[in-house]
Amino acid sequence: MKKLKVWGPLVGILAIIVGVYFYLIEDNGMKINVMKNDPVAAKEAQTKIDKSFETPVSSKVMEEYETMSEGKLIQEVHNMTHQKVEADKKWGSSEITADKVQKLYDVIRNNNFKNGSTKQMLLEILEPWLEKDFSNAVSAHNRIWSSQNGNIGKATRLLTPQEELEYIEDKFR
Repeated sequence: MKKLKVWGPLVGILAIIVGVYFYLIEDNGMKINVMKNDPVAAKEAQTKIDKSFETPVSSKVMEEYETMSEGKLIQEVHNMTHQKVEADKKWGSSEITADKVQKLYDVIRNNNFKNGSTKQMLLEILEPWLEKDFSNAVSAHNRIWSSQNGNIGKATRLLTPQEELEYIEDKFR
């Protein structure tokens, strides 16, 4: 009888913990990413990100880049970095696609900027992106953020492929 008094509540508590766990990993729950360090999940996420990068962009968006002000071009690149980086606060987002990166690069390269160093900074950020190399995204974000006198939302690291895919699905799908 004493064993039942001890084991009964323990089994009950364990059942509650297991129930909460399964609730949280369901899609309609709070969603815990149990595969965060799973290389297979990371590879699958990266494949989806690569496919997203190749998504065609409407000609209207591409035309808008041609008439954007210097400040809006800077902000567009800044917003793109948000897809790749972890930061406490992110205001604005723009999906990174091959078409957009190429168009931004061409528009910036062919425009005269008031500040030549701003133009150079943006071209240096975008050049590796043309080759799908986003390893500079944290420094890119923080260079732009700094040039805009940012004091909240400094980027701290690159997102994992799973985190980036979640960001893409949340913001753009």
